[in-house]
Amino acid sequence: MRPIFISPQRALAVLAALVASIGATNAAAAVDGGAARAGATVIVAQAADPTTMDPHQQRETTTQNVLFHIYDTLLTRDARNPNRFLPNLAVSWSRVGKYIVRLRLRPGVTFSNGQPFDAATVKYNVDRALGKPPFKAPTLIAVRLGAIAGAKVVNRLTVDISTKRPDSLVLGRLTQMMIVPSRVDPATLAANPIGTGPYTLVRWDRNNQVVLRARRGYHRGAPRIANVIFRTLVDPASRLAAIQAGDVDLITNVPPDNIRDVESSGRATVRRIPSARVASIWLDALKAGPLRSAKVRRALNHAVDRKRIVANILGGNGEAVATIVPSYFAGYNPKLAPYPYDPTKAKRLLAEAGYPRGFSLTLMVPRGRYLLGEEVTQVVAAYLGKVGVETKIEAVEFGVFAKATQTRSIPDGFYAAWGNAFFNPIDEAQVALLCGGKGFSWYCNPSYHRLIQRAAATLSPVRQASLLRAAERALYENPAFIYLYAYKDLYGVSKRLVWQPRRDEMIWMFEASVR
Repeated sequence: MRPIFISPQRALAVLAALVASIGATNAAAAVDGGAARAGATVIVAQAADPTTMDPHQQRETTTQNVLFHIYDTLLTRDARNPNRFLPNLAVSWSRVGKYIVRLRLRPGVTFSNGQPFDAATVKYNVDRALGKPPFKAPTLIAVRLGAIAGAKVVNRLTVDISTKRPDSLVLGRLTQMMIVPSRVDPATLAANPIGTGPYTLVRWDRNNQVVLRARRGYHRGAPRIANVIFRTLVDPASRLAAIQAGDVDLITNVPPDNIRDVESSGRATVRRIPSARVASIWLDALKAGPLRSAKVRRALNHAVDRKRIVANILGGNGEAVATIVPSYFAGYNPKLAPYPYDPTKAKRLLAEAGYPRGFSLTLMVPRGRYLLGEEVTQVVAAYLGKVGVETKIEAVEFGVFAKATQTRSIPDGFYAAWGNAFFNPIDEAQVALLCGGKGFSWYCNPSYHRLIQRAAATLSPVRQASLLRAAERALYENPAFIYLYAYKDLYGVSKRLVWQPRRDEMIWMFEASVR
């Protein structure tokens, strides 16, 4: 067994978490007594609490994992092949020219408050997300909708989704927008969600747990799990203790050094899958200072030994990357290798850029959100210190991190791992790498910007792949981030839970059952 070091303060946190876990288990048995007695309860432990119950006002995977149980999307992705789309609220779809996708909707669907779902509901959701009248501003998910321009009702169960330009990712975008009812005050959704999904909210104890109950009459059939509880356990040691003790059924982000501990408990196993999540040190390359220099950013990439980080910290559970594109994404350029570790070259580039004595910077990292994120950020800071870049680390709670990035109030940079459910760099690029200083972009490279926009508007997969390879080279030569690695997702799964991980990171208990 390889122990995790736990300070006295963290040990107390673990003990408190275990007591809370037992309380949550007992509480689950009391959730809607009849429903709980008639079916199973499954507890999922994540590193972060939901930021809201309004699906249009969030962009976090941990929040989405909760909300996908309450709301539906128009389309879904195949759990085994994320490039294949499946019906959900839309039962079929077709292109009407280059700028319109026509959706035929599922009849007989109602929200948990009884409101019927129809084409007018879809138009309401698109208008709200994009901030079209009567709404005054776009919601947070607008950046995920790309070139979508609007929706037009054809008849009660047919709707046209239009785009500003041809959009190769439009079907994928329709898997991202969860559908809310049109006859409810949007302000109430933040705490009182109403959806068409397989579960309804029983209780949200903030920063502790979300309790969900299976909904009767769900259009895809009754869930096999009656009650689902999402527990918030920020500390990795707390999650490990809970899965080993059998107090939870699923945990995310198992530390590689503790895989054997989980499997030797006799209660759980570890499941791995190549992830859609790619980690980087994001840098503010727009504000005045050293980070505006591409030569400085190249120096920082040469200063970090990402392959050693993958081998020694991730235990080999990752893939070092040259940019934001691992080998299994569309547009991967096999001619580009990850930046070689070369501190001598890093110092030379810094001197050429006018910083022979280095400089100082501050990096933010969310506590507990990303597997070994804090540890990796500390190692990166040590590498940077060796070439004269003194680095201060600000470790913050995920809610603070989410607000800082959403309001563009970041320090010099931060550790983040973008979950790209499209398996295509266009997704991250349009939100985080285009010029304009919007969304999550603190970078501007006109050449890269043009190539990405051309690729996004190209419906030919062969032509798009060629453009993406050229774009990746532009991103390599003028780096936006300190590029690190693509994760392998590591889940601790109780032996009673029948569940397989998805490559898009979605945790959906509707697909699961218990032995």
